[in-house]
Amino acid sequence: MTRDIKIHSMNLLIIDNSANSSLLLKAILKNKGFKNIYFATDVESSYVHLDKQRIDLILLSYVLSGISGTEVCKEISGNMLYEDIPIIMVTVNNDIKTLQVSFENGATDYIAKPFKGEELVARVQAHLIRKQVNDIRKTTAITDPLTNIYNRRHFDTIFEHFHARSISENKAISFFMIDIDNFKPYNDNYGHQKGDVTLIKVAKILEEQLPRTDDYVFRIGGEEFAILLYDTTVGFLLQLSGQIHEALAKENIEHKFNANFNKVSVSIGVFTSLCEHGISKFEIYDRADKALYQSKENGRSQTTFEQG
Repeated sequence: MTRDIKIHSMNLLIIDNSANSSLLLKAILKNKGFKNIYFATDVESSYVHLDKQRIDLILLSYVLSGISGTEVCKEISGNMLYEDIPIIMVTVNNDIKTLQVSFENGATDYIAKPFKGEELVARVQAHLIRKQVNDIRKTTAITDPLTNIYNRRHFDTIFEHFHARSISENKAISFFMIDIDNFKPYNDNYGHQKGDVTLIKVAKILEEQLPRTDDYVFRIGGEEFAILLYDTTVGFLLQLSGQIHEALAKENIEHKFNANFNKVSVSIGVFTSLCEHGISKFEIYDRADKALYQSKENGRSQTTFEQG
């Protein structure tokens, strides 16, 4: 029962420029208890929902105006951010060639028109159950078990994706490297158990400052954290840095061994750059690391910004 309730609350996207077909699909799914059904007629409107709604399954028409359903399927399934979303191709034809092209371009399944409501719902439910299980497994693999934010493994994946995307789209990538000041003496004097509690609090504060679904925070090791941002302004970076320092100061976590502050603080190094000139991931990481070192050298509890 719990599994069914969760499945029926998952987000479905229908991509079809036929209003009649979309409304029929919606009616069948709504009748079976599915609550969150969204509509798109082209690639652009599809991405709006994919970015905002965390879509769990797509019902995609094989025939669309101006572009084939298989092209849309290939584009979405080939995007690292959406590759785990099952795509059911809705087609008038179920001949071998149509099915072969659909599967070659990333479709997970298909259903032929005119379809039976029971068959449609059975296929949707089966794929949602499978996705639910896979999501749990994936979340475990990419999440830091202590702080419950993303781990170093996922940082490497997202960093690679952002870097490639920045080169392709000529957009800025910004990297925050964050380190808790004097954390070793904190652990030595307050104990590792309290140190773990502080790591959890800092991670939560960092996560709460990120307003967009495609902003990422990671624990990359020990007391070190990272934030990756795509296509942001310098003004936003300044604002975010200020919010982090302010929120942590408001938390007022005692740290008598953090000279001049007597409470937990962080030092931050930020590097932001367009990657159009071929700047490497190593250089981005190195420049952010050097900026962090400069913040430490300048007295801690501050941010150093670098642009390239």
